[in-house]
Amino acid sequence: MDRVLPHWDQRERHERWIAADPDRVWWALADLRADELPLTSLLSRVRGGPAAWRGGQPELAGLKVLENMAPRRLHADPPRELLLGDIARYAALRPSRPDVPRGDLCAFRAFNDPGWTKVAMNFTLCTQGGGTLLRTETRVLSTDAAAKRAFARYWLLVRAGSGLIRRDILRGVDARVGAVAGAPVVGTGVGEG
Repeated sequence: MDRVLPHWDQRERHERWIAADPDRVWWALADLRADELPLTSLLSRVRGGPAAWRGGQPELAGLKVLENMAPRRLHADPPRELLLGDIARYAALRPSRPDVPRGDLCAFRAFNDPGWTKVAMNFTLCTQGGGTLLRTETRVLSTDAAAKRAFARYWLLVRAGSGLIRRDILRGVDARVGAVAGAPVVGTGVGEG
C-alpha cells in the first residue's frame, strides 16, 4: 500500500481476527459472494443499484465481491496481501472514470491528471494467536484541490456506509471460514468457478 499511495487525504482501517490459517482466510476472501453480505448488498442498491456492482446487471447473488467492486485488483501476494485501486471523479453518487486501464498497477501509480481522486484499498493477512488477523485499509488521494473538495463532500455522504461495507466483508470472510470448517456453505457457489 505504501508503494502505491504513500500519502493520502482520507484513510480508514478495520480489522478482524479469524480462527483459521492465512490460506483458508485468503480463500474465503477471494471466494466471498455478494449474497453472503446482505448489508453490503443493501447499501450498494441504495447507493447506485446493482450497476454499482456490475455493469447494470441486477443479478448479485453469485457474484464474487472482490471481482465486482469498483476498485479493481492491482496486485495480489497470496496469502499476505490483496491490493485494489480505482480512479474516479466523485462529484455525484455515481462516479465517472478516466480513460485509464482499470486494474493496471503501473497506470494507477503514474496517473496524476487534475480533477480526479485515486482510491487504494487493501486486505492484509497476518498470522496471530493461532489464527489470522485480517485487516483492510482504504486510502484516498485527490490530484488537486478541487477534486479534494469534491471528494470531501462525497465522503460525508458515503463514509459511514464505506466503513459498514468493510466490516461486513470482514464478517463475511469470518462466517465463510467458520461455515466451511463446520458444514458446507449453501447457496454461495463455492467451487463454481
